[in-house]
Amino acid sequence: MALSARIHAFVSLAALSWAGAAHAQSAGTAAADDIANAGDIIVTAQKRSESVQDVPLAVSAVGGAALDRFGVSNPLQLGAAVPNFNLQTNSGVTYIYLRGVGNNFLGLGIDSNVAYHANGVYIARPRAQVASYFDVDRIEVVRGPQGDLYGRNATGGSINVINRKPTQDTTGNINIDIGNYGLVQGEMGIGGAPVPGKIAVRAAAFFIDRGGYGKNEATGKDIDTRKEQAARITIDLTPTENLSLELAADYFHANDSFGVVHQAGGALPGVPTYAESVGNRPSTIRNVVSGVDPYRRIRVWGLAGTLNLDLADNLSLKSITAYRKSRFRALDELIGTSPSQGAISQFEGQHQFSEEVQLLANGSNWDFILGSYYFTESVEGFIHIPMYIAPGAQFDQRGSGKTKAYAAFAHGSLEFVDNWKLILGARYSHEKRSADGTFTAPFVPIPSGGEKSFNAFTPKATLQFEPSPNLNLYAGISKGFKSGGFTIGVPGPGTDPEKLLSYEAGLKAQLFDRHLTANLAAFWYDYKDLVVTRIVGAATIDENAAKATIKGLEAEITARPTNRLRIDLSLGLLDASYDEYVTPDPLDPAAGPVSLAGNRLPGSAKYTARLGAQYDIPVGANGARISLNGDALFSGDMYFDPYEHAGSYQPSYSIYNASLTYHSGDWWSLSAWGRNLGDRTIVSNQLISADLWGFPRLTYLRDPRTYGVSFKANF
Repeated sequence: MALSARIHAFVSLAALSWAGAAHAQSAGTAAADDIANAGDIIVTAQKRSESVQDVPLAVSAVGGAALDRFGVSNPLQLGAAVPNFNLQTNSGVTYIYLRGVGNNFLGLGIDSNVAYHANGVYIARPRAQVASYFDVDRIEVVRGPQGDLYGRNATGGSINVINRKPTQDTTGNINIDIGNYGLVQGEMGIGGAPVPGKIAVRAAAFFIDRGGYGKNEATGKDIDTRKEQAARITIDLTPTENLSLELAADYFHANDSFGVVHQAGGALPGVPTYAESVGNRPSTIRNVVSGVDPYRRIRVWGLAGTLNLDLADNLSLKSITAYRKSRFRALDELIGTSPSQGAISQFEGQHQFSEEVQLLANGSNWDFILGSYYFTESVEGFIHIPMYIAPGAQFDQRGSGKTKAYAAFAHGSLEFVDNWKLILGARYSHEKRSADGTFTAPFVPIPSGGEKSFNAFTPKATLQFEPSPNLNLYAGISKGFKSGGFTIGVPGPGTDPEKLLSYEAGLKAQLFDRHLTANLAAFWYDYKDLVVTRIVGAATIDENAAKATIKGLEAEITARPTNRLRIDLSLGLLDASYDEYVTPDPLDPAAGPVSLAGNRLPGSAKYTARLGAQYDIPVGANGARISLNGDALFSGDMYFDPYEHAGSYQPSYSIYNASLTYHSGDWWSLSAWGRNLGDRTIVSNQLISADLWGFPRLTYLRDPRTYGVSFKANF
């Protein structure tokens, strides 16, 4: 579709919402739009609505306006807003690290260590998590294990993307972005109440069409393109004063070459890779040499229903029922040759069903939640690479996997004396996982898979002291559990569950008539049986490392010294290292098993920081203003594998962003923006592949310098 046609279609949809619309913004969006009003941001991190400043957890709540201010236009940029938060990509798949807890490779059927939710619904497949990221009201990032309320796979924490809800007033919004690399991006939403007080509806849509950040020098085609479309409709039904039902359906589609592997040479100094030995070397790291044109194709859709029933003034019942289905296909060239001799094709198909029931009660000085949870999932897939070593040789892993999980949980708080509150929680989980498949490398298929069952008890206890409405102190201990299981198509016994014991203390304060908000946290983790992926020959092997210790400090500070100036600071300090882990080094197999004690965990930078500022200049009597925004992001160096190989490493770096926005004071604004202004080439993820190809470094890159203009309107 031509640029003019796309813009015309979005403007036409916006015009439909304008007719008869009040010049008002969604109440839900307004509540989350400004971190300056941090005490007013309502979050559901503890499965009930409460101010973010009252929650005795390290939770970051980022609203829509803050996402614009931070330059966050996709999930991979969200790390800019949250301390000790690192997001990476590998073949278009999102990898999430919170406080050093994450996974350096997510094979077929493998779950993330950080639980990802969209509107309270757990989304199991990392390849399907991008589907919820549009028409966002706020994003809640809870750091630390959440074993009682979120259960499975929340070892590192939980992310919940909350989308905008239907409103009684007729409201609408439209956002259009145009930028370099041929970027055209649009988002719109419209909502209202066809039957006031009984039926409210919101519909939203999104698309992005961007050219490539590089070229395939063998074919001349763009690579690292992005082409996505998505839509969602949400219906709120209120048959009676005591009963409400929210129904939501969403769809996401991508067909592009986002997140391809780049060739950065070999991991052994002075030793050329196979591609380099045959003369295939791209002219720049942003380009590739590939006999196939890479692609990524994703299709995701889901249905969800949330029922709320008030049983009494202080007693309610909530049910969340959801079904989701995803399909992921990708083709890439691993070793960088033309004609292709290392083309990797991937497929992962999945469907899941979940049901959660909560009984919520509260009194003058207490509250509690009792709940049950059921989750079932089926996954099938393959990874296939033709091998040049002999006719008919191949690397092939394929098969299917199933999961059934049950849980019961309780969480409650009691203010036992004035200003002192005790929060207790616990969850009992039972999970059964099975897999069946084959592994071929290079000729004879080997059976893989098996069946495992796990039980876990994950308690939590927190003591909270609130000496004033603007000061919250807390200290607690909690336990997290990540399910074990199997990588589909990989031989071996599978992995055991990860277990994490966390000690955390924090402070949340609003000072000087709320002109200064300061949230601080300190934590110490005892981390056992963490899963690490390593490459052996052509295969990726998951295994449980013995033990690690993680400790750190975090700060989130927002200051408004004047009505025109705001300053945001986030800082994360992290010390994450193995205490015990003995395993062979694939770059030096003759040395046998080596101890990695003292090595840093993959993806764990020693520091992350963001410093941002916004200055508003009034330019009219009707509230019009110009906003100057700038921020600087800093990250310490990090390794992407447990061996601390120099060939799997990103040095420390800084990124600078800026924007200039004219706010009309009425219903529209216009911005000019630039991100990564220094055009730094930053590695998002890097893996060292097999010795038969000369240990090539499989490299994935973050965005280069981008700039453009944005038009936003709210009706």
